Amino acid sequence: MSASYIIRLDDACETMNHNNWKYLEEMLDSLNIKPIVAVVPQNVDKTLKCNDVDPLFWNKVLSWQKKNWTIGLHGYKHDMHKTDAKQILPIYKRSEFSGLSFLEQSIKLKKGYKILKDKGIHPKVWVAPAHCFDRVTLKALEAETPIRVVSDGIAFSQYYEFNFYWIPQQLWHLNFKKKGLWTVCLHPNSMSDKDLSQLKKDLIRYRDKIISFDELKLEKRKKSLGDIMFNKFFWYRYKITNIINQIKS
Repeated sequence: MSASYIIRLDDACETMNHNNWKYLEEMLDSLNIKPIVAVVPQNVDKTLKCNDVDPLFWNKVLSWQKKNWTIGLHGYKHDMHKTDAKQILPIYKRSEFSGLSFLEQSIKLKKGYKILKDKGIHPKVWVAPAHCFDRVTLKALEAETPIRVVSDGIAFSQYYEFNFYWIPQQLWHLNFKKKGLWTVCLHPNSMSDKDLSQLKKDLIRYRDKIISFDELKLEKRKKSLGDIMFNKFFWYRYKITNIINQIKS
């Protein structure tokens, strides 16, 4: 089976970069690409305050949902704290959730999910801010929401673990892969004109291999040996890259 790609757009919120998001939406619509959109229920993160509050933001999210874009619950407030807690994906030493108690995480998830639900929005996937969460997060998510799909994880294909279906997210830009399922995580708020232009070229180039969440057949599949080896290689390369960057700085 040849490679398939899913496009994911992170950090949609009331104060997002409206121009970039509008441009991207028009681009994706013209190519009939239906992404996963990670929506922050009640953003307080100053780095995501790119514009004034859009009073029509939630209408926009509803319009995405109506045209079968997949909505993801992207935390609660996107308020990060430093942590040395053991994380499922140890990308950063910060998180909105990792290291907090089950009760604290449950309250955050319950409130975040309720905000979307009250606006008629039904998130189908969990997208952790900065990819950082722990086992407690999953237990709280299971207790407080009907969401049973995680958009994250390092593997070649969709798998099932900790009572959740996982759609792996391993790329931050489109590039050639022979096989597997690859989620490309994009951050529209910080993309430059050059980034957007290159993305358009890449989307056109790979259009026939880009699928939507709804086209996936979720299975209770364990990670294969290939998935496990790829996971180890990914984190080995990640650590080496960090060491090199630290030396350079």
